[in-house]
Amino acid sequence: MNARASVEGTLSIQIVVIDATVADVRLRSTRATGMERMLTGRPMDEVLALVPMLFSLCGMAQGIAAVRACESALGMFPSPRQRAARELLILAEMTASHAWQVTMDWPRLLGGQPDPAALLVARRAVAEIPPALYPARDWNRPGGGMLKPNAPALDDALDRLSGTVETLAGTGMMTFDDIGELSRWARSSRTTAARMLARVMTDDMAGFGRSGVPALPDLPDHWFAERLAADPGFSAAPSVDGRPAETGALGRTAGTRLMTSLTSLFGNGLLPRLTARVTDLAALPQRMREAAGRIAAEASDTPSPASTSSDATGSGVGTADTARGRLAHWVALRHGIVTGYRTVAPNEWNFHPRGALARGLIGLPADDDLPARVGLLIAALDPCVPCHVSVEEHAGA
Repeated sequence: MNARASVEGTLSIQIVVIDATVADVRLRSTRATGMERMLTGRPMDEVLALVPMLFSLCGMAQGIAAVRACESALGMFPSPRQRAARELLILAEMTASHAWQVTMDWPRLLGGQPDPAALLVARRAVAEIPPALYPARDWNRPGGGMLKPNAPALDDALDRLSGTVETLAGTGMMTFDDIGELSRWARSSRTTAARMLARVMTDDMAGFGRSGVPALPDLPDHWFAERLAADPGFSAAPSVDGRPAETGALGRTAGTRLMTSLTSLFGNGLLPRLTARVTDLAALPQRMREAAGRIAAEASDTPSPASTSSDATGSGVGTADTARGRLAHWVALRHGIVTGYRTVAPNEWNFHPRGALARGLIGLPADDDLPARVGLLIAALDPCVPCHVSVEEHAGA
């Protein structure tokens, strides 16, 4: 097994059916087991270079969470301009992640053909943004790298991303008020996103997978630091006051009129979750433009001195948003060497053994449509690792 596979891990989902009813859902993830072992004992700068390469998905967000954790440990505070540049990098990666779902995963679930050409357009534009901001490619340098925006190149990449988002998500999502407007759009639009939402509504799956698992609150970084530092088990099964939570687009879009309407009808069921992904994607071009505007508005700054000193000692946490939800990295340093490293990713929240997937399925009838519906629910929660699903049937007592 290579280094990337050992860190990313796998997810096993076993659905136990007794008397044609889902009696239990057993989840086992290996994602959290490899990170600390692989990074402990290495110099800080080596770890910062390594982390983005260990993840096939969300490598940028992982790298930024890592550098933020090191900055926290060192008492470093990047400038507003550097913070805006990092936000833009994360938002661009989120766009590519959402685009992958809409172009590759959703068509498969709908019985159609993936659209790799549209995904390639998005990924090429996203790949041009880091060098357009950091020509030395030192975006993950503690304190901030050499930020020299190439405005024409950045504008061109953002224009192409905006066009791709409009193609994938259509127009109007941000203006819809209720399910009636959403339904009319889903029936009339030819986009994959519209077809997915229409399928869920037509097949009476809007509330499928609904559970009482709450959204992860907007918790401060120190909340994650305290738990990751004190409890090695938190990485594998995180909770808020002993209860699992759900993170991702559903929480980010909760304040919109459309999502307020949908969740009042269907809670955190399949239609609200999938609609949140499309709404989140539709909002990203404007969010990226706003971040680019803040970079342009702030005065240029000088990068912080190199931070590889052997005196680097302390601990800290860094967080970042991803398409799938909130990510946190915690690091402990002693004389420039990493002595501890722990993370908690959206996967551990959304696929918690007692979390949204398990509680959304237990008690449901296990009819012939269950596997297809489970596939849609898993796609809505969007695991960031390879996922294997099995169904085990038993007769009742």
